[in-house]
Amino acid sequence: MLSVNSAHLTLLAVALGAAMLAYVLARRALDDLLTRTVVIAGGVVFYERAFLMLLVFGALGSAFSHNLDVKPGEHFMEYVWSIAGGFGEVLGYIFLTLAIYLVVMTILVATLKPINDK
Repeated sequence: MLSVNSAHLTLLAVALGAAMLAYVLARRALDDLLTRTVVIAGGVVFYERAFLMLLVFGALGSAFSHNLDVKPGEHFMEYVWSIAGGFGEVLGYIFLTLAIYLVVMTILVATLKPINDK
């Protein structure tokens, strides 16, 4: 039998894993893009860390705010569906973060022109 506390911990772990997966998949390409665009070396690190913080804190915040509305002693699948509902909210937040960050990076690249294209 699962408890509500273990369901919350499971949701938090899955949310953190999804945020880290999105960061790992985007990091190399983001690093290449920023290195070619931003002249200041600290700017590359800033934008990468800001991206990571947006993903992690937003996913965790979304997971924390989800109300697992199952009573102790419910069937296992009730916990699974409640965790899946919370994970859906986390994925929605990650998608929104990626979409907004993509717009910001597009504006940055269009404004600053890549270094090699002077």
